[in-house]
Amino acid sequence: MRKLYLEGTKTIVLEDNKEVKFDYYLVEDYRNRGQDIMLYGIKIVQHMENHLVTEYTEPISYSRDVVKNMVHTLWNNEVTLVTMLEIVDDLVSDCVL
Repeated sequence: MRKLYLEGTKTIVLEDNKEVKFDYYLVEDYRNRGQDIMLYGIKIVQHMENHLVTEYTEPISYSRDVVKNMVHTLWNNEVTLVTMLEIVDDLVSDCVL
């Protein structure tokens, strides 16, 4: 079972004055493999006009705080779907999970 926690929202105005909104989520993923396990990942949802596009990482850590900090780093730096996975890979490489 997955739960989503909205951590932040950014709206960016493009050159043609269209607005793109990004929602940054902490994803809590419950798994039961002989014992209860909580894993955490990241999801970004892009809203543009009437379209929704999402990008999601597989669970990347058992630590809610580590992943929550990553979500806030993405949010504060206005990371979009195009570069999300690459940047998350760099963030994971830079920390001890």
